[in-house]
Amino acid sequence: MATWGELEKAGTKWSSLEEMTWGELEEFCTVNPKTKQIPDDMEVSFVPMQSVSDTGDVQTDEVRKASEVKKGFTFFEEGDVLFAKITPCMENGKGGIARGLKNSVGFGSTEFHVLHPDPEKVSSEWLYYLTSWDEFRKQCARNMTGSAGQKRVPKSYLEHYKVHLPPLEEQRRIAATLDKVSDLIAKRRAQLDKLDLLVKARFVEIFGDLAAPECPHKKCKLVETCVSSDDIKCGPFGTQLSKEEYQDHGVAVWEIPQINSYFTTQPTHFLTVEKAEQLKAYSIIPGDIAMSRKGNVGRCALFPDNFDSGIIHSDVLRIRVNKQQVNPCFMMYQLHFSGAVQRQIEVVSSGAIMAGVNVTKLKHIEIHLPDFDLQQQFAHFVGEVDSVKCSINNSLEKLETLKKALMQEYFG
Repeated sequence: MATWGELEKAGTKWSSLEEMTWGELEEFCTVNPKTKQIPDDMEVSFVPMQSVSDTGDVQTDEVRKASEVKKGFTFFEEGDVLFAKITPCMENGKGGIARGLKNSVGFGSTEFHVLHPDPEKVSSEWLYYLTSWDEFRKQCARNMTGSAGQKRVPKSYLEHYKVHLPPLEEQRRIAATLDKVSDLIAKRRAQLDKLDLLVKARFVEIFGDLAAPECPHKKCKLVETCVSSDDIKCGPFGTQLSKEEYQDHGVAVWEIPQINSYFTTQPTHFLTVEKAEQLKAYSIIPGDIAMSRKGNVGRCALFPDNFDSGIIHSDVLRIRVNKQQVNPCFMMYQLHFSGAVQRQIEVVSSGAIMAGVNVTKLKHIEIHLPDFDLQQQFAHFVGEVDSVKCSINNSLEKLETLKKALMQEYFG
């Protein structure tokens, strides 16, 4: 396996500009090639949009008769690069190389652009990494056409996109280096996923199935785990806080993106100390549980111990349990792992336009309250796992930074 030093040095072996070819993509590949003559009874791979990930994975195991997909779907062949052209799939990075196709032929979503490389000029791998580069995607986003929600990257934009194309040998070296970094990133993410499953398994091991009728743990209403009814509260609405009052620094306003990342992403809005004092009823402090009220409804995250207190956004709901009888870590994972609780959250989420948690009803959902020592035992285990996850996340962050730097050097 490559070392850090080897991977970092890999980005320094550039071809000179004299060795590179300057031109438009259509000179090196065909964008959306025409469908070839294929027998109706031939089996081909079928690739809908959901079979393509934002990390380059393309699932090609679904097989159909050519007669079923020759009309109304997009044609591609083994080694072609798929590029999602519609928002938000394009911005999210969906795309990859079509490999392992049945009879080397595939059909898929009409929302793919297909880049068919000229094998004497450009490799599939180099082409894929170019189209997955953040800056390439940003430029595509700026040149989309169509109405909101249905914007697409025009075929002509891809065809006329200008690149410095290295010699084939250099392209292969670039792709091999990026493959190594990408593989390490995938391994780190897989390790994190396994640790999450380990925590879930430990939860069930300690507390059993909380939805089972024979569950021995006592039940109570969620609000009964708090000191005050106001400890379950959503953020300030309407005239209480306007966007004009946001600052570039000060007391942080914690919003849904931070909850979705378990507070690993930084806040983007702040308040003056004076305004935060006026809104102290909507504060969030270490040990509080933050829940998303909109969008990814019911998503929870525990406000970290080493964070300064802040203010919750109106789309965020705060749950502040009585730490004398309830461990916040246990409660957060119960909100995540208990099917019975999840179903209740779904019931108390309503809205004609967008679902949102009804705070009054949420206070009265039924939860389980196991012995405090069991809660503490589980929280201690989570702390040990989080320590391991922190180390893996640090490695993952370095790898992702390295990959961005390499891609900027190769394609910038």
